Amino acid sequence: MISQSVLFIAAGAIGMGVAVLHGVLMQRLMIAPLLAGNDLPARGRGIFPILMHYSTAVWLLAGAALVWASAALPAEATVVMACTAAVLYSLGAIGNFVGTRGRHFGWIPLTGSVALIVWGVALGSAGA
Repeated sequence: MISQSVLFIAAGAIGMGVAVLHGVLMQRLMIAPLLAGNDLPARGRGIFPILMHYSTAVWLLAGAALVWASAALPAEATVVMACTAAVLYSLGAIGNFVGTRGRHFGWIPLTGSVALIVWGVALGSAGA
């Protein structure tokens, strides 16, 4: 039988994978071309990449914290971290889906990660 920790670690790994891919694609396809041209005002050039990578950093840190919590923290603390990651991934999935009308694939793995977290929380609740 699959354990709660395995589900949370898988969800965190998916979230970190999405974050890394998101960061690379965002940098190559959006940020670099905009900074190379004169499309941004000078005072926005410093903050623009930071703001664009904010979601990348949040998803990466949430995934890392979820994996770490699953390995090092008691079950109750891990569930709290899992719920926090689920909220962050849900916001990303909903924003991605609504913002692109479902045409961008990013919402799919984030939704899958949330599903794994919900499954893990339900599994822990059933075992209690």
